[in-house]
Amino acid sequence: MAVKLSKGQKVDLTKSNPNLKEIIVGLGWASNPAASSYNFDLDASAFLIGSNGKVKDENDLVFYNNPSGGQGSVKHSGDNKKGSGAGDDEQIHINLSAVPSYIERIAFTITINDAQNKRQSFGDIKNSYVRILNATTNELLLNYELGQEFSIETAIVAAELYRHAGEWKFNAIASGFQGGLGALCRNFGLEVEEEQSSAGANTPSTSSSPSYGNTGNASYTNPGTGTAAVPYGQNSPQPYGQSGSQSYSNNSSQSFGQNSTPIYTNPSDQGGMSCPRCHSTQVTAGKKGFGIGKALVGGVLLGPVGILAGFIGSKNMEFACLSCKERWNAGSNTNTAQWLQKQTESARNVVSKYMGKDLTEALVAGSALVAMADGFLDPSEREKLIDYFRTSQEMRGININEVDTRFNYFVQRIQSDQMMGKAEALRAIGKLASKPDAARLVVRLCCAIGFADGEFAPVEKRIVEEISREVNLDPREFIF
Repeated sequence: MAVKLSKGQKVDLTKSNPNLKEIIVGLGWASNPAASSYNFDLDASAFLIGSNGKVKDENDLVFYNNPSGGQGSVKHSGDNKKGSGAGDDEQIHINLSAVPSYIERIAFTITINDAQNKRQSFGDIKNSYVRILNATTNELLLNYELGQEFSIETAIVAAELYRHAGEWKFNAIASGFQGGLGALCRNFGLEVEEEQSSAGANTPSTSSSPSYGNTGNASYTNPGTGTAAVPYGQNSPQPYGQSGSQSYSNNSSQSFGQNSTPIYTNPSDQGGMSCPRCHSTQVTAGKKGFGIGKALVGGVLLGPVGILAGFIGSKNMEFACLSCKERWNAGSNTNTAQWLQKQTESARNVVSKYMGKDLTEALVAGSALVAMADGFLDPSEREKLIDYFRTSQEMRGININEVDTRFNYFVQRIQSDQMMGKAEALRAIGKLASKPDAARLVVRLCCAIGFADGEFAPVEKRIVEEISREVNLDPREFIF
Protein backbone atom coordinates (compact mmCIF):
# COMPACT_ATOMS: atom_id res chain seq x y z
CA MET A 1 0.00 0.00 0.00
CA ALA A 2 1.38 3.40 -1.00
CA VAL A 3 2.48 5.79 1.73
CA LYS A 4 0.84 9.24 1.59
CA LEU A 5 3.08 12.02 2.83
CA SER A 6 2.67 15.53 4.20
CA LYS A 7 5.11 18.45 3.92
CA GLY A 8 8.31 17.95 5.89
CA GLN A 9 7.82 14.22 6.31
CA LYS A 10 10.79 11.92 5.68
CA VAL A 11 10.37 8.20 5.02
CA ASP A 12 12.57 5.25 4.16
CA LEU A 13 12.47 4.14 0.55
CA THR A 14 14.95 1.31 0.02
CA LYS A 15 14.95 0.12 3.64
CA SER A 16 11.21 -0.49 3.42
CA ASN A 17 11.62 -2.03 -0.03
CA PRO A 18 14.89 -4.03 0.19
CA ASN A 19 14.78 -5.36 -3.38
CA LEU A 20 14.11 -1.98 -4.94
CA LYS A 21 16.64 -1.16 -7.66
CA GLU A 22 14.95 1.16 -10.13
CA ILE A 23 12.22 3.73 -9.59
CA ILE A 24 10.09 6.15 -11.56
CA VAL A 25 9.56 9.60 -10.08
CA GLY A 26 6.30 10.91 -11.49
CA LEU A 27 5.45 14.60 -11.28
CA GLY A 28 2.06 16.04 -12.13
CA TRP A 29 0.09 19.27 -11.99
CA ALA A 30 -3.06 20.96 -13.25
CA SER A 31 -3.31 24.59 -14.29
CA ASN A 32 -6.21 26.99 -14.00
CA PRO A 33 -6.96 28.05 -17.61
CA ALA A 34 -9.03 30.99 -16.39
CA ALA A 35 -6.00 32.47 -14.60
CA SER A 36 -4.09 33.30 -17.78
CA SER A 37 -4.73 33.95 -21.45
CA TYR A 38 -1.60 31.91 -22.23
CA ASN A 39 -1.06 28.18 -22.07
CA PHE A 40 0.87 26.91 -19.07
CA ASP A 41 4.11 25.04 -19.77
CA LEU A 42 5.68 23.48 -16.68
CA ASP A 43 8.91 21.52 -16.60
CA ALA A 44 10.31 18.96 -14.18
CA SER A 45 14.05 18.75 -13.50
CA ALA A 46 16.39 16.87 -11.19
CA PHE A 47 19.47 18.37 -9.52
CA LEU A 48 22.07 15.74 -8.57
CA ILE A 49 23.67 17.19 -5.45
CA GLY A 50 26.95 16.41 -3.68
CA SER A 51 27.79 16.52 0.01
CA ASN A 52 28.40 20.29 -0.22
CA GLY A 53 24.80 20.95 -1.23
CA LYS A 54 25.77 21.85 -4.81
CA VAL A 55 25.81 20.09 -8.17
CA LYS A 56 29.23 18.86 -9.29
CA ASP A 57 28.82 20.37 -12.76
CA GLU A 58 26.15 21.30 -15.29
CA ASN A 59 25.74 17.69 -16.42
CA ASP A 60 24.17 16.93 -13.06
CA LEU A 61 21.16 19.05 -13.93
CA VAL A 62 18.79 16.62 -15.63
CA PHE A 63 15.89 18.03 -17.66
CA TYR A 64 14.22 17.61 -21.06
CA ASN A 65 17.19 19.06 -22.99
CA ASN A 66 19.83 17.20 -20.97
CA PRO A 67 17.84 14.00 -20.38
CA SER A 68 20.56 11.88 -18.79
CA GLY A 69 22.86 12.51 -15.83
CA GLY A 70 24.70 10.79 -13.03
CA GLN A 71 26.57 8.62 -15.54
CA GLY A 72 23.28 7.49 -17.03
CA SER A 73 21.62 6.54 -13.74
CA VAL A 74 19.06 9.38 -13.91
CA LYS A 75 16.97 9.85 -17.05
CA HIS A 76 14.26 12.35 -17.98
CA SER A 77 11.17 11.26 -19.94
CA GLY A 78 11.05 14.39 -22.09
CA ASP A 79 9.11 17.66 -22.19
CA ASN A 80 5.33 17.70 -21.93
CA LYS A 81 4.39 21.18 -23.11
CA LYS A 82 0.66 20.85 -22.43
CA GLY A 83 0.63 19.17 -19.02
CA SER A 84 -2.93 17.97 -19.49
CA GLY A 85 -4.65 14.60 -19.33
CA ALA A 86 -4.46 11.73 -16.89
CA GLY A 87 -1.25 10.35 -15.42
CA ASP A 88 2.12 11.93 -14.74
CA ASP A 89 2.97 15.02 -16.74
CA GLU A 90 6.69 14.22 -16.69
CA GLN A 91 8.75 11.38 -15.26
CA ILE A 92 12.32 10.81 -14.12
CA HIS A 93 13.70 7.26 -14.17
CA ILE A 94 16.40 6.44 -11.60
CA ASN A 95 18.59 3.35 -11.27
CA LEU A 96 19.32 3.68 -7.55
CA SER A 97 22.08 1.09 -7.55
CA ALA A 98 23.95 2.94 -10.31
CA VAL A 99 23.84 6.48 -8.87
CA PRO A 100 27.50 7.60 -8.43
CA SER A 101 28.67 7.70 -4.83
CA TYR A 102 29.43 11.44 -4.94
CA ILE A 103 25.72 12.18 -5.38
CA GLU A 104 24.19 12.50 -1.91
CA ARG A 105 20.82 13.98 -2.84
CA ILE A 106 18.53 14.19 -5.85
CA ALA A 107 16.20 17.20 -5.75
CA PHE A 108 13.08 17.16 -7.93
CA THR A 109 11.92 20.58 -9.09
CA ILE A 110 9.09 22.09 -11.12
CA THR A 111 9.35 25.43 -12.93
CA ILE A 112 6.93 27.47 -15.05
CA ASN A 113 8.35 28.29 -18.46
CA ASP A 114 8.02 31.94 -19.52
CA ALA A 115 6.34 32.74 -16.21
CA GLN A 116 7.20 36.43 -16.08
CA ASN A 117 6.13 37.26 -19.61
CA LYS A 118 2.87 35.35 -19.18
CA ARG A 119 2.34 36.66 -15.63
CA GLN A 120 1.95 33.13 -14.31
CA SER A 121 2.87 31.60 -10.97
CA PHE A 122 2.23 28.54 -8.85
CA GLY A 123 -0.76 30.35 -7.40
CA ASP A 124 -2.39 29.37 -10.71
CA ILE A 125 -1.42 25.70 -10.38
CA LYS A 126 -3.34 23.05 -8.44
CA ASN A 127 -3.11 19.34 -7.69
CA SER A 128 0.68 19.23 -7.95
CA TYR A 129 2.19 15.98 -6.75
CA VAL A 130 5.27 13.78 -6.67
CA ARG A 131 5.01 10.01 -6.55
CA ILE A 132 7.47 7.13 -6.54
CA LEU A 133 6.81 3.89 -8.41
CA ASN A 134 8.73 0.64 -8.57
CA ALA A 135 9.97 0.70 -12.17
CA THR A 136 9.94 -3.11 -12.37
CA THR A 137 6.45 -3.81 -10.99
CA ASN A 138 4.83 -0.37 -11.52
CA GLU A 139 3.72 -0.50 -7.88
CA LEU A 140 3.01 2.88 -6.30
CA LEU A 141 5.29 3.26 -3.27
CA LEU A 142 4.97 6.89 -2.17
CA ASN A 143 2.61 9.74 -2.98
CA TYR A 144 3.05 13.36 -1.94
CA GLU A 145 0.50 16.06 -2.82
CA LEU A 146 2.07 19.50 -2.56
CA GLY A 147 -1.12 21.35 -1.60
CA GLN A 148 -2.33 24.86 -2.47
CA GLU A 149 -0.05 27.04 -0.33
CA PHE A 150 1.82 28.74 -3.19
CA SER A 151 1.13 32.20 -4.59
CA ILE A 152 3.76 34.20 -6.52
CA GLU A 153 6.41 31.46 -6.73
CA THR A 154 7.64 30.45 -10.19
CA ALA A 155 9.76 27.47 -9.12
CA ILE A 156 9.36 24.69 -6.57
CA VAL A 157 11.67 22.15 -5.00
CA ALA A 158 8.98 19.51 -4.68
CA ALA A 159 10.89 16.71 -2.96
CA GLU A 160 14.23 14.96 -2.76
CA LEU A 161 15.86 11.59 -2.35
CA TYR A 162 18.85 11.45 -0.03
CA ARG A 163 21.28 8.87 1.27
CA HIS A 164 21.15 7.85 4.92
CA ALA A 165 23.06 4.97 6.51
CA GLY A 166 23.51 3.23 3.18
CA GLU A 167 19.85 3.56 2.21
CA TRP A 168 17.76 6.03 0.20
CA LYS A 169 15.11 8.13 1.94
CA PHE A 170 12.42 10.46 0.59
CA ASN A 171 11.88 14.01 1.88
CA ALA A 172 8.65 15.91 1.12
CA ILE A 173 9.79 19.54 0.73
CA ALA A 174 7.41 21.78 -1.31
CA SER A 175 9.71 24.81 -1.01
CA GLY A 176 8.77 27.68 -3.32
CA PHE A 177 11.16 30.11 -5.01
CA GLN A 178 10.69 33.41 -6.75
CA GLY A 179 13.10 33.71 -9.64
CA GLY A 180 12.26 30.65 -11.71
CA LEU A 181 14.92 28.25 -12.84
CA GLY A 182 17.66 30.83 -12.28
CA ALA A 183 16.91 30.89 -8.56
CA LEU A 184 17.08 27.10 -8.39
CA CYS A 185 20.35 26.98 -10.30
CA ARG A 186 21.95 29.50 -7.97
CA ASN A 187 20.65 27.56 -5.00
CA PHE A 188 22.40 24.43 -6.25
CA GLY A 189 25.65 26.04 -7.41
CA LEU A 190 25.00 27.20 -10.98
CA GLU A 191 25.11 30.99 -11.12
CA VAL A 192 23.36 33.35 -13.53
CA GLU A 193 25.23 36.26 -15.04
CA GLU A 194 23.05 39.03 -16.46
CA GLU A 195 24.39 40.71 -19.59
CA GLN A 196 22.49 43.83 -20.54
CA SER A 197 22.34 45.28 -24.01
CA SER A 198 21.77 48.81 -22.74
CA ALA A 199 24.49 51.41 -22.46
CA GLY A 200 27.17 50.48 -20.04
CA ALA A 201 26.06 46.87 -19.90
CA ASN A 202 28.16 43.82 -20.45
CA THR A 203 28.68 42.37 -23.90
CA PRO A 204 25.83 40.02 -24.83
CA SER A 205 26.44 36.31 -25.08
CA THR A 206 27.23 34.90 -28.50
CA SER A 207 25.46 31.62 -27.81
CA SER A 208 22.81 30.82 -30.40
CA SER A 209 20.53 28.79 -28.17
CA PRO A 210 17.65 30.55 -26.42
CA SER A 211 17.52 30.11 -22.68
CA TYR A 212 14.99 28.32 -20.56
CA GLY A 213 13.43 30.82 -18.19
CA ASN A 214 15.12 33.89 -19.67
CA THR A 215 14.94 35.95 -22.83
CA GLY A 216 17.97 35.96 -25.05
CA ASN A 217 20.79 33.50 -25.44
CA ALA A 218 22.28 31.40 -22.72
CA SER A 219 25.00 28.97 -21.85
CA TYR A 220 25.50 27.34 -18.49
CA THR A 221 28.65 26.94 -16.46
CA ASN A 222 29.49 25.75 -13.00
CA PRO A 223 31.36 28.17 -10.72
CA GLY A 224 33.92 25.56 -9.91
CA THR A 225 34.67 24.46 -13.46
CA GLY A 226 33.78 27.34 -15.77
CA THR A 227 32.77 24.77 -18.38
CA ALA A 228 29.79 25.22 -20.65
CA ALA A 229 26.69 23.11 -20.18
CA VAL A 230 23.83 22.15 -22.41
CA PRO A 231 21.77 25.24 -23.30
CA TYR A 232 18.14 25.42 -22.22
CA GLY A 233 16.13 25.48 -25.41
CA GLN A 234 13.09 27.67 -24.84
CA ASN A 235 12.23 31.34 -25.06
CA SER A 236 11.35 33.13 -21.86
CA PRO A 237 11.30 36.64 -20.44
CA GLN A 238 14.32 38.47 -19.16
CA PRO A 239 14.22 38.61 -15.36
CA TYR A 240 13.28 41.91 -13.71
CA GLY A 241 12.38 43.40 -17.08
CA GLN A 242 16.01 43.64 -18.19
CA SER A 243 16.99 43.14 -21.82
CA GLY A 244 19.95 41.20 -23.05
CA SER A 245 21.43 37.75 -22.81
CA GLN A 246 22.36 35.43 -20.05
CA SER A 247 24.96 32.85 -19.23
CA TYR A 248 25.84 30.74 -16.26
CA SER A 249 29.32 31.52 -15.01
CA ASN A 250 31.52 31.92 -12.00
CA ASN A 251 30.82 35.65 -11.81
CA SER A 252 27.84 36.20 -9.57
CA SER A 253 28.03 39.94 -9.17
CA GLN A 254 25.88 40.62 -12.23
CA SER A 255 23.40 37.83 -11.60
CA PHE A 256 19.65 38.09 -11.49
CA GLY A 257 16.67 35.84 -11.03
CA GLN A 258 13.37 35.83 -12.86
CA ASN A 259 10.49 37.37 -10.95
CA SER A 260 6.85 38.13 -11.59
CA THR A 261 7.08 41.65 -10.18
CA PRO A 262 9.22 44.59 -11.34
CA ILE A 263 12.55 45.31 -9.72
CA TYR A 264 12.84 48.39 -7.56
CA THR A 265 15.84 50.57 -8.19
CA ASN A 266 17.00 53.78 -6.60
CA PRO A 267 20.11 55.05 -8.41
CA SER A 268 20.23 58.27 -6.43
CA ASP A 269 20.62 56.27 -3.23
CA GLN A 270 24.07 55.20 -4.36
CA GLY A 271 25.30 58.78 -4.20
CA GLY A 272 25.91 61.05 -1.25
CA MET A 273 29.57 60.14 -0.80
CA SER A 274 32.40 61.09 -3.10
CA CYS A 275 36.17 61.10 -2.96
CA PRO A 276 37.48 64.43 -1.54
CA ARG A 277 40.39 64.26 -3.97
CA CYS A 278 38.97 63.22 -7.38
CA HIS A 279 35.23 63.37 -6.54
CA SER A 280 34.60 59.86 -7.83
CA THR A 281 31.57 58.10 -6.34
CA GLN A 282 33.29 54.71 -6.58
CA VAL A 283 33.96 54.60 -2.86
CA THR A 284 34.10 51.67 -0.48
CA ALA A 285 34.80 51.28 3.22
CA GLY A 286 36.02 48.97 5.93
CA LYS A 287 38.25 48.78 8.97
CA LYS A 288 41.32 51.01 8.88
CA GLY A 289 43.96 49.41 6.70
CA PHE A 290 41.61 47.12 4.77
CA GLY A 291 42.92 45.98 1.41
CA ILE A 292 41.76 47.56 -1.83
CA GLY A 293 42.19 44.19 -3.50
CA LYS A 294 39.58 42.71 -1.20
CA ALA A 295 37.28 45.62 -1.87
CA LEU A 296 37.53 45.13 -5.61
CA VAL A 297 36.84 41.42 -5.39
CA GLY A 298 33.93 41.58 -2.99
CA GLY A 299 33.33 45.14 -2.01
CA VAL A 300 30.28 47.02 -0.86
CA LEU A 301 29.04 50.15 -2.55
CA LEU A 302 29.28 52.62 0.26
CA GLY A 303 26.17 54.70 -0.39
CA PRO A 304 23.68 51.90 0.28
CA VAL A 305 25.48 50.55 3.33
CA GLY A 306 25.76 53.29 5.90
CA ILE A 307 25.15 51.10 8.93
CA LEU A 308 28.51 49.39 8.43
CA ALA A 309 29.85 51.96 10.87
CA GLY A 310 27.56 50.56 13.51
CA PHE A 311 29.48 47.29 13.45
CA ILE A 312 33.06 48.46 13.38
CA GLY A 313 32.64 51.94 14.89
CA SER A 314 32.87 55.18 12.92
CA LYS A 315 36.26 55.98 14.48
CA ASN A 316 37.67 52.71 13.13
CA MET A 317 36.06 53.11 9.72
CA GLU A 318 38.16 54.09 6.74
CA PHE A 319 37.03 55.07 3.25
CA ALA A 320 38.88 54.40 0.02
CA CYS A 321 38.40 55.68 -3.53
CA LEU A 322 38.60 52.94 -6.13
CA SER A 323 39.54 55.49 -8.80
CA CYS A 324 42.51 57.37 -7.29
CA LYS A 325 43.16 55.16 -4.20
CA GLU A 326 42.76 58.10 -1.80
CA ARG A 327 41.97 57.10 1.81
CA TRP A 328 40.26 59.13 4.54
CA ASN A 329 38.11 58.78 7.65
CA ALA A 330 35.32 60.65 9.44
CA GLY A 331 37.80 62.39 11.74
CA SER A 332 39.68 63.92 8.82
CA ASN A 333 36.69 64.93 6.72
CA THR A 334 33.67 66.87 7.99
CA ASN A 335 31.49 65.89 5.01
CA THR A 336 32.11 62.22 5.73
CA ALA A 337 31.12 62.61 9.37
CA GLN A 338 27.94 64.39 8.34
CA TRP A 339 27.20 61.71 5.77
CA LEU A 340 27.51 58.95 8.37
CA GLN A 341 25.12 60.77 10.68
CA LYS A 342 22.66 61.22 7.81
CA GLN A 343 22.79 57.50 7.04
CA THR A 344 22.09 56.69 10.68
CA GLU A 345 19.09 59.03 10.76
CA SER A 346 17.76 57.62 7.49
CA ALA A 347 17.93 54.05 8.78
CA ARG A 348 16.28 55.06 12.05
CA ASN A 349 13.42 56.71 10.16
CA VAL A 350 12.83 53.56 8.11
CA VAL A 351 12.74 51.42 11.25
CA SER A 352 10.24 53.80 12.85
CA LYS A 353 8.03 53.87 9.75
CA TYR A 354 7.87 50.10 9.24
CA MET A 355 8.20 48.96 12.84
CA GLY A 356 6.46 45.62 13.28
CA LYS A 357 6.77 41.85 13.07
CA ASP A 358 7.51 41.69 9.32
CA LEU A 359 10.45 44.11 9.54
CA THR A 360 11.93 42.43 12.61
CA GLU A 361 11.56 38.97 11.06
CA ALA A 362 13.19 40.10 7.82
CA LEU A 363 16.11 41.81 9.56
CA VAL A 364 16.76 38.79 11.77
CA ALA A 365 16.28 36.25 8.95
CA GLY A 366 18.73 38.14 6.73
CA SER A 367 21.23 38.39 9.57
CA ALA A 368 21.02 34.64 10.17
CA LEU A 369 21.49 33.83 6.48
CA VAL A 370 24.66 35.92 6.19
CA ALA A 371 26.02 34.82 9.56
CA MET A 372 25.52 31.17 8.54
CA ALA A 373 26.73 31.63 4.96
CA ASP A 374 29.81 29.48 5.54
CA GLY A 375 27.82 26.88 7.49
CA PHE A 376 29.23 27.86 10.88
CA LEU A 377 28.34 30.55 13.41
CA ASP A 378 31.10 31.77 15.68
CA PRO A 379 29.69 32.62 19.16
CA SER A 380 31.53 35.94 19.10
CA GLU A 381 29.84 36.85 15.82
CA ARG A 382 26.46 36.10 17.33
CA GLU A 383 27.15 38.28 20.36
CA LYS A 384 28.38 41.10 18.16
CA LEU A 385 25.22 40.97 16.08
CA ILE A 386 22.87 40.89 19.07
CA ASP A 387 24.83 43.72 20.68
CA TYR A 388 24.40 45.78 17.52
CA PHE A 389 20.62 45.46 17.70
CA ARG A 390 20.77 46.30 21.40
CA THR A 391 22.93 49.44 21.17
CA SER A 392 22.64 50.91 17.67
CA GLN A 393 20.81 54.14 17.00
CA GLU A 394 19.42 52.71 13.77
CA MET A 395 17.62 49.77 15.39
CA ARG A 396 16.26 51.65 18.38
CA GLY A 397 12.77 50.40 19.26
CA ILE A 398 13.20 46.84 18.02
CA ASN A 399 12.54 44.25 20.74
CA ILE A 400 15.94 42.75 21.55
CA ASN A 401 14.42 39.66 23.19
CA GLU A 402 12.48 38.93 20.02
CA VAL A 403 15.63 39.45 17.96
CA ASP A 404 17.54 36.99 20.15
CA THR A 405 14.80 34.35 20.04
CA ARG A 406 14.13 34.58 16.30
CA PHE A 407 17.81 34.73 15.38
CA ASN A 408 18.40 31.49 17.29
CA TYR A 409 15.35 29.99 15.58
CA PHE A 410 16.53 30.77 12.04
CA VAL A 411 20.08 29.61 12.79
CA GLN A 412 18.80 26.31 14.17
CA ARG A 413 16.53 25.82 11.15
CA ILE A 414 19.46 26.38 8.77
CA GLN A 415 21.67 24.04 10.79
CA SER A 416 19.10 21.23 10.86
CA ASP A 417 18.13 21.46 7.17
CA GLN A 418 20.02 23.98 5.09
CA MET A 419 17.60 24.02 2.17
CA MET A 420 14.40 24.25 4.21
CA GLY A 421 15.89 26.74 6.68
CA LYS A 422 17.19 28.98 3.93
CA ALA A 423 13.86 28.90 2.10
CA GLU A 424 11.98 29.82 5.28
CA ALA A 425 14.31 32.74 5.97
CA LEU A 426 13.96 34.02 2.40
CA ARG A 427 10.17 33.83 2.66
CA ALA A 428 10.30 35.99 5.78
CA ILE A 429 12.44 38.54 3.93
CA GLY A 430 10.18 38.40 0.87
CA LYS A 431 7.28 39.89 2.85
CA LEU A 432 9.00 43.27 2.43
CA ALA A 433 9.07 43.05 -1.38
CA SER A 434 6.34 45.70 -1.65
CA LYS A 435 8.19 48.05 0.76
CA PRO A 436 11.44 48.97 -1.02
CA ASP A 437 12.70 51.32 1.70
CA ALA A 438 12.40 48.62 4.35
CA ALA A 439 13.79 46.02 1.95
CA ARG A 440 16.86 48.19 1.32
CA LEU A 441 17.45 48.46 5.04
CA VAL A 442 17.49 44.66 5.32
CA VAL A 443 19.97 44.30 2.44
CA ARG A 444 22.19 47.05 3.88
CA LEU A 445 22.27 45.31 7.24
CA CYS A 446 23.24 42.06 5.52
CA CYS A 447 26.01 43.86 3.61
CA ALA A 448 27.29 45.38 6.83
CA ILE A 449 27.36 41.99 8.56
CA GLY A 450 29.23 40.44 5.65
CA PHE A 451 31.76 43.25 5.35
CA ALA A 452 32.24 44.16 9.01
CA ASP A 453 35.50 42.22 9.20
CA GLY A 454 36.89 44.09 6.17
CA GLU A 455 36.40 41.21 3.73
CA PHE A 456 33.11 40.41 2.04
CA ALA A 457 33.50 36.67 1.38
CA PRO A 458 32.10 35.33 -1.92
CA VAL A 459 29.68 33.02 -0.09
CA GLU A 460 28.34 35.99 1.91
CA LYS A 461 28.09 38.02 -1.26
CA ARG A 462 25.99 35.33 -2.96
CA ILE A 463 23.59 35.26 -0.01
CA VAL A 464 23.16 39.04 -0.18
CA GLU A 465 22.43 38.76 -3.90
CA GLU A 466 19.71 36.18 -3.22
CA ILE A 467 18.22 38.37 -0.51
CA SER A 468 18.19 41.33 -2.91
CA ARG A 469 16.32 39.36 -5.54
CA GLU A 470 13.83 38.08 -2.98
CA VAL A 471 12.69 41.67 -2.37
CA ASN A 472 12.94 42.68 -6.06
CA LEU A 473 16.06 44.82 -5.69
CA ASP A 474 19.00 44.94 -8.07
CA PRO A 475 22.03 43.41 -6.27
CA ARG A 476 24.31 45.84 -8.10
CA GLU A 477 22.79 48.66 -6.06
CA PHE A 478 24.60 47.22 -3.05
CA ILE A 479 27.61 45.17 -4.14
CA PHE A 480 30.08 44.93 -6.98
